[in-house]
Amino acid sequence: MSHDLYARLLRHFSRKSRRQKFDLFENAFKPRPEDLVLDIGAAGRGFTTYSFEDFYLYPERIIGGGVDLEEVRSARLTYPLSRYAVLDGCHLPFPDQSFDIVFSNAVIEHVLGEGRQAQFAREVMRVGKSWFVTTPNYWFLFESHYHLPFIQFLPQWLQRIYNRLFGTYIAKGEVQDLGLLSARGLRKLFPPGSIAKMRITFWPETLVAYYVDPSRNRRDKA
Repeated sequence: MSHDLYARLLRHFSRKSRRQKFDLFENAFKPRPEDLVLDIGAAGRGFTTYSFEDFYLYPERIIGGGVDLEEVRSARLTYPLSRYAVLDGCHLPFPDQSFDIVFSNAVIEHVLGEGRQAQFAREVMRVGKSWFVTTPNYWFLFESHYHLPFIQFLPQWLQRIYNRLFGTYIAKGEVQDLGLLSARGLRKLFPPGSIAKMRITFWPETLVAYYVDPSRNRRDKA
């Protein structure tokens, strides 16, 4: 298979997976024009043309951010209707319950260090009345960052050899630390929420922890 064809297949797979997640988000929250949304993980370069801001109906109500200054700058240029700032998801500079919804797509697996994923989860639940957090499934055999089967189950030194020999997506021979989560691990971090297992192949590729503030349903019925 040529590299170009492989890249097209990966883009198709990614877009279909994102569409599925966005559909779940829309069905769960039924977004309203007055909702204030925090998007943790600005992606102005990596996922332009089909990020949360491309999908969400009210981009002017999004405040986004991340730790990478260049991503934040790029997001400001790409999505001028939304607002962006450099921020750490483990130490959010916002008051309790200040957002109607907190959204974070494929960020928590990059939050590394003792207790930091738990701190990230606490911050999401602190500032958000409702929240929607996605991450790749540790138990999906085809790892989504390297697009190589089984690589997450290997020690890091063997991952480097494997990626150098067969990798196409990330620079050959390089590996990044990842804190991949199972459904059980995600549930421990977000105990009040529901866990959705999203599948477009033979096995769930993506996990979503989400919680809908009960007052949203009461207001919808009023």
